[in-house]
Amino acid sequence: MDKRFEVLGNDKNQHTDDFYVKFKEKLEQAHSFPSDYIFKYITPSEQSAIARLHSIFESAYSSFTTRDSKNGKYTCVTIKVPVNDADDIIIYYRQTASIEGLMAL
Repeated sequence: MDKRFEVLGNDKNQHTDDFYVKFKEKLEQAHSFPSDYIFKYITPSEQSAIARLHSIFESAYSSFTTRDSKNGKYTCVTIKVPVNDADDIIIYYRQTASIEGLMAL
């Protein structure tokens, strides 16, 4: 079973689920849907991490912008994606959470 979809079992998963319930409420208050949503991430400048991001968002008619840090160790990735509702946003965040070293902003 893919770990990013495993939601039963331990307290950590319950804490994560609680976070996403509250996050969904805030998204619904702050945004009107459907709309474009901007995801921002910082990742080590490894092609594998950036390729995983591309694979998650590739079928979503998304646009990518990348910028390397001053020393080239990290890459900032901005992704603009059309979404139908807050659930779409949460699905993307849950999928990207499995990428090691990735930090969502």
